[in-house]
Amino acid sequence: MTITLNDQLVALLSLITNMKLDIPMTGYSLPILDVLFAILINYSYRSALGVNHTKIGWYQGLLATLVMATGGGCTVSILRGEPVGVLKSNEFWFIHGSTYIAMFSNPYVYQFIDMLFSIPGLEHVFTLSDSVLRANAMIQNGIDGVITNPDLGQDKIIAKIICGTLAGCGGAIWIGKISIREGGIR
Repeated sequence: MTITLNDQLVALLSLITNMKLDIPMTGYSLPILDVLFAILINYSYRSALGVNHTKIGWYQGLLATLVMATGGGCTVSILRGEPVGVLKSNEFWFIHGSTYIAMFSNPYVYQFIDMLFSIPGLEHVFTLSDSVLRANAMIQNGIDGVITNPDLGQDKIIAKIICGTLAGCGGAIWIGKISIREGGIR
């Protein structure tokens, strides 16, 4: 049996997506890409706010970052009449909640992350994590989600295109409705 380039890329993507970092003395491990993605989302939001970050309420800021992180997948799940995936994951809430709290409660955490982003090439590692997770969401939640949905199925090409596109960019669609600079919802 010949292994194709496509098979090799799928295996590599699966390996990268499933990488975890063990936390000593807890018996727990965190998915590396999810942590990098949470840092990127919270850092981007805090940077976009600039000095106005103190004018944003804790819950409003948390909601904005959660929408940025999950808007596409949640939109697709709602369209297909399925449970929203983030409600099934305690890990998601821990990673994104603790990253948000760290980024917004302590100026030194933000300054440290800002310093990391100034190191040449390191920002690309965070962006790559976003890209890999976005591609994974488009394929698994978007396209494969249509195929495995008993009400849709394999032959629904337009549904695959819509769900795949929304899974990859839906958070950006929703975050456009939350005014970052003015601190409110339009």
